[in-house]
Amino acid sequence: MKQIAIGLAFVVLSGCTSTMVVPVVKEALTCSVPTDMLTTCGEPVPIKQGVTFGEVIEVTGRDRDTLRECALRQKSLADAITVCNENIEKHNADIRELNARNAAKQ
Repeated sequence: MKQIAIGLAFVVLSGCTSTMVVPVVKEALTCSVPTDMLTTCGEPVPIKQGVTFGEVIEVTGRDRDTLRECALRQKSLADAITVCNENIEKHNADIRELNARNAAKQ
């Protein structure tokens, strides 16, 4: 019985003295989108010759609504990418710190 206890103690203690290699953690990727998705919205469609005043008012209203929606989508996308990149940079900074600490221990 004593031999089993000594054997188990030896196995447990030998695990404490072994060196464990910690792999380097890679940094996360950045949020990237095509540049054309971050550009401003296009110009409204030109009004054709000979339209009535009522049609001009209707087309202008539709164009304004379309441009407003487009600008909102573009701003939302730009804001989301900004937040995403800020969070990834914070995460990467934490990983760099962990890797530096692990390298210092070796």
